[in-house]
Amino acid sequence: MIHENWLLLLLYSFLLVALGNSLLASCTAIYYQNQSIGRLSHSQLRIKQGTATLEQRINVFAQSLIFSFISFRIYFITLLVWLAACGAYYFFPIH
Repeated sequence: MIHENWLLLLLYSFLLVALGNSLLASCTAIYYQNQSIGRLSHSQLRIKQGTATLEQRINVFAQSLIFSFISFRIYFITLLVWLAACGAYYFFPIH
C-alpha cells in the first residue's frame, strides 16, 4: 500500500507540472516554436510573435491550466516527477 505522504507528493507533483506548463505556455514563445500558425488561437499567436498583452497572457495561462487536467502529456510528466521524487526519498530519507 502506498504511504499517504506519497499520494500527497503525487498531488504536489501534478500541481508543479501543471503550473510549470501553464507558465511556459503564457510567457515564452519557445513553447509554440514547432506549432503552425493556423493551429494557434489569437492569444497564443500574439505570444509566439512577442506582442501579447497581459490580458492575453492571463487568458492563455488559464486555458493551459484547465486543459492540463485532461492532458495525458501532463499526466506522464507528473508520473515521472513523482517516481523521481519517491526514488530520491527512498534513497535519501529525511528523518
